[in-house]
Amino acid sequence: MTVLVRAVWIDDVDRARIDARSVDGFTGELGQTRIEQSGDAVIGITGAGSRADATPTRLRRAASAIARRVAAVLGTSADGVGAMAFEVDVASFDGPVDPDAALAAVADGLADGGYRFRMTDARQWSSGSIPAAPAGGGRPAAWARGERLAGGAAQARDLVNLTPTALTPARFADRARALLEPAGVAVTVLEPAALVAGGYGGILAIGAGSPNPPRLVELSVGGDAPEVVFVAKAVTFDSGGLSLKSPDALMDMKSDMAGAAAVVAAFALLPTIAPSRSFAAVIPIVENLPGPEAVRPGDVVRLRDGTTLEILNTDFEGRVILADALARAVELAPAAIVDIATLTYAARHALGDDLAALVATDDALAARVIEAGERAGEPVWRMPLLPERRALIESSIADLANFPGDPTGRTSSAALLLRQFVGDVPWAHLDMAAPAFKHAPDAFGAAGGTGWGVRLIAELVG
Repeated sequence: MTVLVRAVWIDDVDRARIDARSVDGFTGELGQTRIEQSGDAVIGITGAGSRADATPTRLRRAASAIARRVAAVLGTSADGVGAMAFEVDVASFDGPVDPDAALAAVADGLADGGYRFRMTDARQWSSGSIPAAPAGGGRPAAWARGERLAGGAAQARDLVNLTPTALTPARFADRARALLEPAGVAVTVLEPAALVAGGYGGILAIGAGSPNPPRLVELSVGGDAPEVVFVAKAVTFDSGGLSLKSPDALMDMKSDMAGAAAVVAAFALLPTIAPSRSFAAVIPIVENLPGPEAVRPGDVVRLRDGTTLEILNTDFEGRVILADALARAVELAPAAIVDIATLTYAARHALGDDLAALVATDDALAARVIEAGERAGEPVWRMPLLPERRALIESSIADLANFPGDPTGRTSSAALLLRQFVGDVPWAHLDMAAPAFKHAPDAFGAAGGTGWGVRLIAELVG
């Protein structure tokens, strides 16, 4: 079955040729959709909103909405979705947005909205979307760019949606290698013995409670000093360790590796979107469980750079493994460091589900990240670093402590701890705990991993 996808703008709803569509409340608002039958043809109609408000992001969301509707209504089974295809009425999306940017956004949105994921047993899964093409096949480069971005986001979504059993630290490292080496990305995996030799005391401590030992993955493209080292948190399941989370909080803790999923997926795109340039990534991967060897509240560990850290709360584990990874990132002599992590509930409480929190030491780098987020449709909001609150991360028996005690401003106090490990390298921290995971489906997409961060990274380096 081929579904013809057509956009309708608010500006056009009063025109006689579509006036009948307003009978059931369809006004062209963004997120509104309809499916119509016209002879043997099926037409998927999506609201594009007002032309005055048009942006690539809004066009992507309009395309996502109709793909989501078609997958839900017509694709009642995986076979049903697999038997469908989209053909896009490109002219209907014409408006004030650059035509290439509009076409890329529509391609991206259709693939993103049509995304489906299912576990087929404890460790196997299937995922995919509905194939799409523009009517007439015009501007193939723009369409291909949108498909690449959606494909990268889908790779990240797959990783986040996998169950904790299916994605242990070792399996995450193996999947990163399998995905990235064919794309031309160098992948180095440090196993526990190498972590001990390398002095990665934070990673080893947080991973000590699990029968699935930790890994550290390093990625690189290009042969020069990296323009940016991306540091990404990967906790494949976060129970909180001995500082155990509540049952409700445990249910989506397979998503505590979404930052790493975004970086791995984005690196698969880098040889294509940023050829002949150099980037690197450092990704600590752990499973945080309360096993018999688990780190205990009050223990002190020595980190990669020699700093001693008192671990007062084992559910504040992300900053512990990121401290080791950031210290390693500095050794790679980059022009900048960007870390991305599902780090604090406080970021979601402060900013809601659609924004990531940004903390940075460098105004120029912060501006680049903000602008990339705007172009990508993955917005960020800058928050303060507050160095005067350093007393919150000090310890009476070690150099630093991982738990601030004070319940206020915890996005900033977490960033303040991370800041101790980047030296003078310009640094930006993205706390994307809120937009990384969708707890319920909506008009634009399925519940689960969102792939947030892939598009932002692509815009940042593109």
